[in-house]
Amino acid sequence: MTERQKIILAIVAALAVVGLLVALLLPSRTVEKNLDFFIQDRNANNQLEVNELLKFTINDSTAVIDKRVLWKMGNGDSIVGHPNISYAYRQAGKYLITLQVDGKIITEKTIDVVNIQRDTIAVDSIPKIVGPTQGYAGEKLVFSAEGNGMTSWLWEFGESGTIDAFDRQVIYKYDEPGKYLVKLKTNTTLYPVSHVITILPKVEDIVKDPNKLDSLEKAEPKDTLAMVQNDIKKHLQAIANTSPRDRNTFYAHRNHIINNYLGGNGNQVVVQINGERYNVFPDYCQGLHFLESNRYGRVTIDDVKVDDFHHITKIEVTQRNTGK
Repeated sequence: MTERQKIILAIVAALAVVGLLVALLLPSRTVEKNLDFFIQDRNANNQLEVNELLKFTINDSTAVIDKRVLWKMGNGDSIVGHPNISYAYRQAGKYLITLQVDGKIITEKTIDVVNIQRDTIAVDSIPKIVGPTQGYAGEKLVFSAEGNGMTSWLWEFGESGTIDAFDRQVIYKYDEPGKYLVKLKTNTTLYPVSHVITILPKVEDIVKDPNKLDSLEKAEPKDTLAMVQNDIKKHLQAIANTSPRDRNTFYAHRNHIINNYLGGNGNQVVVQINGERYNVFPDYCQGLHFLESNRYGRVTIDDVKVDDFHHITKIEVTQRNTGK
């Protein structure tokens, strides 16, 4: 081997050593082949929406440490240097999301961003009941709902103790004279609107007994369903206030509700508490009675609703713990 060849061989060997040292000293630029990312919508409704802050997360953030990460959002926007990002799209459409690491495309995903139309219907006025303020027993009377935005109507005329009609305009006939509270619940209001009507006896009855008109003038409006609900509420509150040791008072109030409103069988009636929990009526009363002595303290009954005045199968109770 000549001197020249020895020099060339030495240079090649030196370069190989330098290359090996550089490879060992510099951080690895390879990227895991299984690197991926997923997208999370913040409101968890499984839709990617306009103006919703979406979260883009790499499945293994440690794999991109000391590497150049580039997100291309598919609409001209790019985000550099952050392995996990949040981003909101301002317009609906399909977008190709590209994840690049060290200049190499790792993965691409197409997403569909939608524009959800929110309910922006404005209610211009509170519903009003248009109907007579006076009528006769047995007379067909016309009532109608006036207002904007209504799509459902629930009428209670105060005599039957339940919902009587479901149309915007209805015809109703009262069987008995008296003052009645007409209530209308629609989709546009949280609470029903009301209207007072006086139902006079039939003409022949007035002729027989003129004093009936005087008693009607002094009468309070009847709301049969509300009277039942308020009476149940009163006796449930009495149960909640009764000492756990006072069994006689407990049974008196419980049996009053069972015998007067539940057909003598409370086991066939379901109680729903605060729109969530369920009990049969006797079990609910038993728990209500003993709550006074537990750590949660007394219970206040705020509201009671029944499903049907004539045949109650469900009682909805709204209650709260008010302390000892």
